[in-house]
Amino acid sequence: KVINDVSDRRILSDLSISDFPDGVYGTAVRYSKSEVLTPEGGALLIITDNAVTAKKFLREVNDRIHLVYIGSVNDIPEVYDVAEDVWNPADGEAMLKKRYIRLLKKMKCEFDLWFYRHTLETTINTVPDMLWYKRIDGIHMLVNNAFTNIVHKPKSDIHGKDHFYIWDAPRPDEGNDFACAESEEIAISTGKTYICDEPVKTREGMKQFTTYKTPVYDMYGNIFGTVGIGHDVTNFSNLGIELSILVEHMPFPMTIFTPDWKVVRMNTHFRNIVCAENVEKFDYKAWKRSVPIPAGKRKEDKSTHSASREYQINVDGEIHSFMLTELEIHDYFDNVSGYFCTMQDITYQRAYEQSIINAANTDMLTGMYNRRYFYNFLSGNIGKSFHLLYLDLDRFKAINDNFGHSAGDEVLIKTSELIQDFFPDAVTARLGGDEFAVIDYENSRKDIESICSQLENTVLNTFKHYNCNTTISIGITYTDGSAEDIDTLIQESDTRMYEEKKKHHR
Repeated sequence: KVINDVSDRRILSDLSISDFPDGVYGTAVRYSKSEVLTPEGGALLIITDNAVTAKKFLREVNDRIHLVYIGSVNDIPEVYDVAEDVWNPADGEAMLKKRYIRLLKKMKCEFDLWFYRHTLETTINTVPDMLWYKRIDGIHMLVNNAFTNIVHKPKSDIHGKDHFYIWDAPRPDEGNDFACAESEEIAISTGKTYICDEPVKTREGMKQFTTYKTPVYDMYGNIFGTVGIGHDVTNFSNLGIELSILVEHMPFPMTIFTPDWKVVRMNTHFRNIVCAENVEKFDYKAWKRSVPIPAGKRKEDKSTHSASREYQINVDGEIHSFMLTELEIHDYFDNVSGYFCTMQDITYQRAYEQSIINAANTDMLTGMYNRRYFYNFLSGNIGKSFHLLYLDLDRFKAINDNFGHSAGDEVLIKTSELIQDFFPDAVTARLGGDEFAVIDYENSRKDIESICSQLENTVLNTFKHYNCNTTISIGITYTDGSAEDIDTLIQESDTRMYEEKKKHHR
């Protein structure tokens, strides 16, 4: 926030203090109160050419409140040691504006410096492995908490010191065989991350670290040091209990296998799905061949050495959908040292997807397929032979007009049920209003005509209590698979349906 005094002369208002440079965010106001309120999460810059105002706020200046006085330092001698700056009004508007912009950028740089330093320190202290930054001459500039815990020295004692002092190691001329300068020289000379295994003597004895050392560049492209990460692998062979706890507490089915697919660790979630009573004798490959039903294509990711495929598995009498993922575990020498296998239950996801598909393809009133599905299905099967039936209720409007739309809905629902009863193996759809369609692959023309006649009589008898003489008109068309235009096929069925409707209205 930038404020200026209401009593300031025009030269101050000409600064246009609301014009902030790129990357600087704030507000500019004129000050008219007796006290300064520091904005939360920011800093306050006071610009004044009023000596009285400047003197009043000198005692308020701190790391969050900054004062700039426009005038002569002789006006207020003490302002020189306390204020952020003193500007000469004789320099003119353009120069004052430049100084104002530079001051804002300077303040922003101070905020950025604190932010990035705090973020860096927080980040590296979160890393469980030891981490350090060195100058190119080997002097340590920054280390994380894990580093201090291993060397048993505070950061204040590590800063500015070299490897030998920090690790209490003899210098090269004293017979030291564990200096790590060679690996850093490789990283610096190649300009790339260098990974190696290094033994280091600590107070607890010898430790084996896998270290990653990467050169760090300055803004001119010159290497000024390195950043290193040391992963303690000394007790890797003793991670059995820790690994078991980790695998068991995973919230999803998980198993770790040897290179020949023998179980190393299997958690309860996985064991319950595969029904493995004896984990040591569990044959994963045999189970995979015989139990789960593939429900999708196998997808491989060579970059992660993994493969995934969807399967359906019977779990406690219910079919569940799982995404089964197998991941190769590679050692330092890039050899396959085992497999990491997980299962993700996507049953509800698939059910939700299916509900969306059903909603998009189903008529809400009758539960039959809708016009969208009917046209898509017809387009995809136009090269096959089938009978197409176009159906339309007769005198349906009279029921709506005389008995209301609720009665009309009941008639439509009952009609859809009758159509599906008479054509149980066909594709049936409600196209809209009182129009329906049937695609029949099974029955002959003679059988279809017989079924349609029975359907007409049933509809007439079912709705005779409305006294509207309601029946159904049906147009029948056949294609032997040679039809190329579905619109022509539908038009032919529609025409024949209207011919039947004329007969019903005589």
